[in-house]
Amino acid sequence: MEKNYLAYALGLFIVTLSWNAAAAERSTEAEAVALIQKAQEYIKKNGVEKSIVEFNKLDSPFNSTSDINKKGDLYIYTLDQKGFQAVHGKNPKIVGKTMIDMRDQDGVYLIKEMAEKCFSAGKGWVAYRWPNPVTKDLEKKKGYVERVPGQDFCLGTGIYY
Repeated sequence: MEKNYLAYALGLFIVTLSWNAAAAERSTEAEAVALIQKAQEYIKKNGVEKSIVEFNKLDSPFNSTSDINKKGDLYIYTLDQKGFQAVHGKNPKIVGKTMIDMRDQDGVYLIKEMAEKCFSAGKGWVAYRWPNPVTKDLEKKKGYVERVPGQDFCLGTGIYY
């Protein structure tokens, strides 16, 4: 009986350590901005149409663990001034929808704020709270958006913090 308890406690400890390690492996603001810069370069080199196809792939290096997304927790999305999203690298159900009225648990219109920030300043961060798919907890998140030069849409990604 004591051995079973010890094995259970050890297993629980290992699971807790792995959760904490996963939670600690979060991308930084600098890594998020670097991912967007790589996406901007990809658009310049390959054009908008090919880029949209690439950015919508769940296994794209922009949306999964890779040399440009080392922790694998970032992904690319796009939005225009009306909140239309041609790209969402983690949720294909959003692709092709206008999400301008999306709000977080506190009522923050995150897509609306991102569009305003992107089209007025060219780039910026918007803070909100969102369920983390790894921890399942409602956590603070920041979305970073940046206008694509010569286009009427913005690229975005986000980090939990």
